[in-house]
Amino acid sequence: MMRRGVARSLRSLPKRDRWHMLQEYAVGEKNQEEFRRLRVRDSQVTTLVDSAQAPKGIDWSAWEGKISNKEVLGCLKGFHEQQSTLLEQVLKEDHSAAVKKQTEGWELFDASVQSCQKSVEKSETILKNGARALWISFQNPPISLLSQSEWLDSDQYWQAFVEKHHFYHNHLASAVEDPESKDYDAKQKADLKRNWETFDGRGTTRQNNKLLYQRPSFEYYDVFRGPLIEHMIFYLTKTGGDARTFPEMMPTKWYAEIYDVRFKLYSVLQRRKRQFHESTWAREAFHDFHPHDLEHDGEAYYSKLIAKEATATELCAGRLMGNFILFSDEYVPVQSGTSFYRAVQMDGGKGTFYSLGEDVNCIFYRPAGDALMTPDPVECFQALADHASLTGRKFEPGYAAVLEAFTEILSSRKEGLQGHWFTGPGESSKEAFMRRLKTTDPAHDIYEAYAEEHSERWKNAKALSMDEATKAMPEIERKYAIECEEYKNILYGVNDEMAAAGKLEQEQLAKLADLGELQGKLDGGELVAVNAEGAMSADAVSKALDELDSVRDKSVDMVMATKLPALEKRK
Repeated sequence: MMRRGVARSLRSLPKRDRWHMLQEYAVGEKNQEEFRRLRVRDSQVTTLVDSAQAPKGIDWSAWEGKISNKEVLGCLKGFHEQQSTLLEQVLKEDHSAAVKKQTEGWELFDASVQSCQKSVEKSETILKNGARALWISFQNPPISLLSQSEWLDSDQYWQAFVEKHHFYHNHLASAVEDPESKDYDAKQKADLKRNWETFDGRGTTRQNNKLLYQRPSFEYYDVFRGPLIEHMIFYLTKTGGDARTFPEMMPTKWYAEIYDVRFKLYSVLQRRKRQFHESTWAREAFHDFHPHDLEHDGEAYYSKLIAKEATATELCAGRLMGNFILFSDEYVPVQSGTSFYRAVQMDGGKGTFYSLGEDVNCIFYRPAGDALMTPDPVECFQALADHASLTGRKFEPGYAAVLEAFTEILSSRKEGLQGHWFTGPGESSKEAFMRRLKTTDPAHDIYEAYAEEHSERWKNAKALSMDEATKAMPEIERKYAIECEEYKNILYGVNDEMAAAGKLEQEQLAKLADLGELQGKLDGGELVAVNAEGAMSADAVSKALDELDSVRDKSVDMVMATKLPALEKRK
């Protein structure tokens, strides 16, 4: 009876499409008023929907008469038709049917259930075998009842049991050598030590480094010097530390970075080698900055390359020190009209120019506001590469790749030095440089004397007005041009490899002049020779070549004979 009443009451409820009849259930004047307002809004919406008309299509013929650019009109018309077709196709799709068809996940679930069932079955098998083994081990007979002829061929368990007791129980007389005895282990170690001495010959007595990857890092680096140099260069560049603190094992992430840098360089060198090999069809081709015979000539080749780079770096540092530019972090050195203009443009000329004395061929500009930050190494390399390209020169691709990778590693120091890569927080470049410089370095006294004189010069620095700085620029720029020319002479005179390369080119030009072919190559543009007056003739080039050696030697002798007052005081 109760079920019948519930069913009858459910059937008496209004349907969802006749919800207006629910007003009978509204109790109270407030609820009835709200329901009345709801019905009014519903009637307004229904009226608005019924009065709506289908949107009119675009009259493209009318727009063709108004828009003169037919290409734009055609693009708009095509885009409209394409989008309309796309929307119609989307509306025709039966999305509910597509969702109902997505039942692929149940196959994966069923497969997972079957896999779990198999795992449970295997676990039960392992449990049974373990219980059986424990029961058999507990039920083993005493040693006196063992027999070597019973079930040994068919039962491996009993075979192993008898073998163990055969070696470890003295009541069985046997002359067989026990492979697990201490004497046998000592004999094997002696043989291993003898073989190792024969192979290695380094007097190693430890036996825990049978394989190369198991040896200590210092023995690994002793055998392979190439990885030692590679890892040491990366460590010094990455940390700016000392070789004496080189760790036995660097972080794994650093080895991955070394791997990436190495193959980035290989990609550049191999591409260059391939281009040369395919274009010339030569029998042999070699990578740039690699000797032809790496095994025999590699040490000499790279020794010369390091000496060349060291000479260029020392001369560059010496040139900066000559005008007290080195360690002047907060100032912009100005030696030419271009640098003067760019320095003033940094803050609109609101800063101050400084002079360190009449004997210093450079003035310094300090921009107004905060002190200048140490430039980013990557940005410095990019600026240098752009300058070389704009002046008609380019780095060798392999050399440029090495410099770029080097500056990227330097820049990565910022992560651990609070945004700094060369100095520590609150440290100047002079302090950072002297901190890293070893006291045993041959040039330590020179740098120390320069640091002291640098501090004294800046204590007595003289501020210049804009007019005074402008008047001083012509003479500074004239001396700067002479300084650049003398620097080239010294660079090619100090380093033997550069001098030899320059001598070879000089002999080739002299030979062309003797054969009368130099003027033709100058006229044809194959060779370019210019001086302050303009293009040079073959006679002028020959005369300059004859004077080159004497000028170069004279410049080198003059620089080598220069004595530093600050350094002389220390002697």
